[in-house]
Order: sequence, then structure tokens, then C-alpha cells
Amino acid sequence: MKNIIILGASGFVGRELINMCINHPDISIVGLSANDSIGEKIDFNSLNENDSSHLNYERISEIDFSNADFVFNCLPNECLHNLVKQFPENIRIIDLSSDFRLKNDQDYLSWYKFEHQSINIIKDFHYGLTEFNRESIKKSKHIANPGCYATSVLMPLTALMQKELIKSKNIIVDAKSGYSGAGKVKNADQLLEEVNENIKSYGVGDHKHIAEINQELTDINEGTDVNIFFSANLIPVKRGILSNIYIQPNNSSSEEIYDALVEKFENERFVSVLPINEIPVTKDVVGTNNLIIGVKKGYMDDIICIVSSLDNLLKGAAGQAIQNFNIMNNIDEGTSLI
Repeated sequence: MKNIIILGASGFVGRELINMCINHPDISIVGLSANDSIGEKIDFNSLNENDSSHLNYERISEIDFSNADFVFNCLPNECLHNLVKQFPENIRIIDLSSDFRLKNDQDYLSWYKFEHQSINIIKDFHYGLTEFNRESIKKSKHIANPGCYATSVLMPLTALMQKELIKSKNIIVDAKSGYSGAGKVKNADQLLEEVNENIKSYGVGDHKHIAEINQELTDINEGTDVNIFFSANLIPVKRGILSNIYIQPNNSSSEEIYDALVEKFENERFVSVLPINEIPVTKDVVGTNNLIIGVKKGYMDDIICIVSSLDNLLKGAAGQAIQNFNIMNNIDEGTSLI
């Protein structure tokens, strides 16, 4: 049994994590932080007599970290890199913010506009794109959980770039997300009002998830820079991401690209590929840790669209975090996810 603390537990992602931890046979919640809900009890119907129903949301300063094995960090970006120095040395961290996703400290200044205060331990955080990085996740002390958009983009592109089936230039991504992807900076009513009968583009060409996508794809491309163009859109649903990824084949057919994706993911529990020219929809992934990929070739031979769909709160955040926790602890990967 591992004792865990969830920081930022009252937000969209934090509440998903609480649910999964409550139902996880190898997890005991020993602390929950939430600035706006301090003193409130967690209010989940799934609680039982052996669970953590005695817990209240607390200030971080009030939480006892001495008996914790893991911290799940769901705080906003730019928080953990300062806090981590206060944690006991033995604690392992699964960070769902951006604070440890980038390897180069200058990238935090360029993309996030802050000076990283824990540069010396960035090397201890491995990037937790589960289906590609299992071996490093098993051995890692800490995990930098990928961003939700980044997961939807990197899952198909990593497989294709590893086999050199697509060109590394002129990759364009147009992604749509439910309003829960905006986090808890605004309350749910405010977010819903913004997207009601409305579609809102943001981060056009400068979304912060671009940094980790470029980083990971550049590593695959043997250090030759990969710079995607990415645009995000909020749509009037609560959750779900649909990313249209436009790529150019590298002397390969759409069938070869499709076959490579099928081969990579045919034995994966949470990633699947539809028959060629079929397109996934968000309603098939919402509420699950699944990611579904479609491959569509239109009338042009030199452009193919890869469509990737996931639940931004689960496979894009809390679900992938639990998946990584399971691997780190040699627990069946699907525990509390199926």
C-alpha cells in the first residue's frame, strides 16, 4: 500500500485522481490540498468505510509529508518547481503540471516565462508518455506527465517518426478540447458561458504544449529540430480532445502509415487504431483512459490527416498518471483504470 498526497485536488484533474485513488487497492490517500476549498470534506459517492472520507482539503503548509510515498501534483504551472525543495528526499513525484517536462532550463524562460528554481533535479523526472517510455518509467524516481494535447499528438507521431515514415517539417495540428481543459483558473460556470454556442481558438502558434512536442519529436529525429505548428480550440463540451494532425509522407503510402500505427498499438490496452479512413469521435473516449487514432487520406497524395481522440482529464492527465504509477510500482497497468 502506497500513501499518496494530491496537490491541487479540487480541480477537474484532481477530482478524477481522487476517484481513481479511492478505487485503487494499492493506494491510501493521506493528504489533499486545495486553496479554494480548505476545510471542506471530499464529497464522493464512491467512498466506503475503509477509504479516505476523513480527509479535508488543506493548505499545503498543513499537510504532513513525512509518511507519504508519492505526491501527485495537479497544481497550476510554476508551482512545483519551488515547492519540491520542501519535500522529504524519499518522496516520489508524478507531476501533472509543466514544471518538469522540459529538459532545457532556457525553454522554461522562452515558453513559460519563469526561471526554474530546481534545475538540479530535472534529470530525475522522466517524460511519462506511457506506451513509449515504459522502461524509463519503471526505473524513474519522478515522472513528468505529458500535457493532454501533447499526448494526443505525440502518440501517433512518435510511432511514425520512429519508422521515418513522415517528414519532420510542416507538421500542422488543429486540436479541439472541452472546456475542462482550461483547468480551474475560472469556475465551471464561467468556462461554460465562454463556450456556450461558441468556439474559441487560443494558443494559435504559441501554445505552451508545443515546447514538449517539439522536444520529444526532435529527440526521435536524432537532434534535428522538429517545429510543429499547433492551434488549440475550446468547444462547447465539458471534456474530450480531438486533434487533427496534418503530415506529409516520407516516400510512404497512407496504407504504410496506417499499418505502422496498427503494428505499434495492436497489443496496447488503451490505444487503438480504427480501420483506415475511419475517424474517431470524442464520445467514444470520454470517461475512459483510451486514445483512438484514425488515418484519413483525402484527394491529395502528399498530405495525410491523423486524427487522435482522448479524454483530456483521463488519458490526457489523471488516467495516464495512474497508469505511470502502476508501472513504477510493478502493479498491473490497468488497475483502477478499467
